[in-house]
Amino acid sequence: KKKRPCRTSLKVVMSSTHYDPPAPIRQPSYDSSTRATSSSGQTGGGFMERTFPAGCLFGIPIKVHILFPLYMAITTLYGFSGGNPEVGAMRLLLNGPVLFGTVLIHELGHCFATWHVGGVVHQILLWPLGGLAYVGHDGDAGDDLKVSIAGPLTHVPQALAWLGVLAAATGGTGGGTVTLINDGQFGPDLCREAIIINISLFVFNLCVPAYPLDGGRILCASLLLCGVGVSTAATITVIVSGVLSIMIIALGVYFMNVMSIFVGGWVLSKAYELHKINGQGRLDLHPVFSKYADGGGGSYGGGASNLSSAAQFNNAQQGGIA
Repeated sequence: KKKRPCRTSLKVVMSSTHYDPPAPIRQPSYDSSTRATSSSGQTGGGFMERTFPAGCLFGIPIKVHILFPLYMAITTLYGFSGGNPEVGAMRLLLNGPVLFGTVLIHELGHCFATWHVGGVVHQILLWPLGGLAYVGHDGDAGDDLKVSIAGPLTHVPQALAWLGVLAAATGGTGGGTVTLINDGQFGPDLCREAIIINISLFVFNLCVPAYPLDGGRILCASLLLCGVGVSTAATITVIVSGVLSIMIIALGVYFMNVMSIFVGGWVLSKAYELHKINGQGRLDLHPVFSKYADGGGGSYGGGASNLSSAAQFNNAQQGGIA
């Protein structure tokens, strides 16, 4: 499978598709970069286009949203505000290189899975709520499921790697006990926090079936694989995502966690967009369901797409809180 060469000057195409397909793009209404895109791939200067290049990896251009370093700076300053420099340094490392690397590896998991099913990878975007891998493939719902699961699965080896470093740092391999309870030692505590981050992202992305998170995409693909009609699958996805988004917002308010509130609001807005486009009978405009819906938002099952390859490649961003 031929990888697209890295071009740092590549214009960011922040539409609902992950890359600029060969066929004219149907006007999308999807995901966190929902901005109308013309057939030439030019965009209207949306919020998700406020990025800067951060190099490339495996031929994949990496983009970082301007809010990511801002988020890192705010959390770091908050850590130093308590008067303990170690707390500030810990927050700086956790919300900077550790989070950046964790999310990047997660998105690379989606990218490698896309290549595995014969798809195309356009770029990766990192922002405060996670990451987005812009990918496209012409496979069926089974391939969608593989791509969706691949991201969260990367947290297993990541957590094990951090656990190995922690064991080596604390002597756990020599008969001692490795614990995730912080003991005040900076290095081991950093490893523990990194392990907790990976466990949390693994569980959250797999066990919270809220669209457009990985769990929601897994739900969509699973419903289609079970033969559920496209419109019905979209309706179920909207209901589940709507309920979960409200719960996430409520938990964020209760625990005074601003990021949870933002995540819940983002999920709710995307669920509403899916509800609106499904109500209009135009699921063929939705990148996740367009491969399985006819021009009127048809209702055949997950593996029965008869669209041309060019149209099937109108896939969507893969990723979310990761």
